[in-house]
Amino acid sequence: MSQLDLSGASAGNAVVDEIDHDDLCPICRHVLHRPVVTQCNHTLCESCMAEWAEVSVTSQMTIPLDEEPQDFSALNLQAKCPMCRTLTSARRSEEAEERVRERYPEEYNKRDEEYLADEETKDVSVQTLTVYIGNTAKEVRDIGDGRKMYDWEFFVKVSDQSVINEVEVLLHETFKQPRTVKRRAPYSIRREGWGTFTVRANVVLKAGYSWISSDAVDSRYAKRVSLPLEWTLSFEDGGSQARCRLKIKNERRRLR
Repeated sequence: MSQLDLSGASAGNAVVDEIDHDDLCPICRHVLHRPVVTQCNHTLCESCMAEWAEVSVTSQMTIPLDEEPQDFSALNLQAKCPMCRTLTSARRSEEAEERVRERYPEEYNKRDEEYLADEETKDVSVQTLTVYIGNTAKEVRDIGDGRKMYDWEFFVKVSDQSVINEVEVLLHETFKQPRTVKRRAPYSIRREGWGTFTVRANVVLKAGYSWISSDAVDSRYAKRVSLPLEWTLSFEDGGSQARCRLKIKNERRRLR
């Protein structure tokens, strides 16, 4: 337990009461540690920003189809502010850090110790993922009336497949088998057709993981385990894809 959150509410509140409101992290309610300032002008602990800022799905856009998912650093991403949900980014504030170090040296040193200890023993970790969603398309024949038939393949690609339990793909109801569940990569489905429509995909995590996203939904057995995504088929230029920037929480150690 944090030294700033002592058992016994009065003791913990006494410590907090001694700290100026502007020097408290609005997330953990402890003295700011390695403070960062967002573009929307909120100051909070770097670790709180990293854990609770929501990295969101990008809007549908055209990017090279041969670009593959890969890991990236969450520190440089734009994300939704944990406080106001505004899309923002954050930078370290040396001014705020010097202020809290000088005003509350004992408390700040305790935060330093706790931070290092938590990094070694914490049960919860936050992992960043890239998820690509899109489709390829190849013209196969002209069917008249200005329409062309396409051989298309819808796909979902994830930078770390080990955390994925399944991907449920939902096509238009006019297809014979509109629902397909893929339990291992490649998470893709191939069909022929002339009309475009919106494909829905539910990306379901394995037990012990949860999405850090307001779009995530619960299953019967776990919270925020499924993330619904949508993709409108594109037949121009051989297809297209979007890159999603997402975060998941790993609580598997707590299950032991």
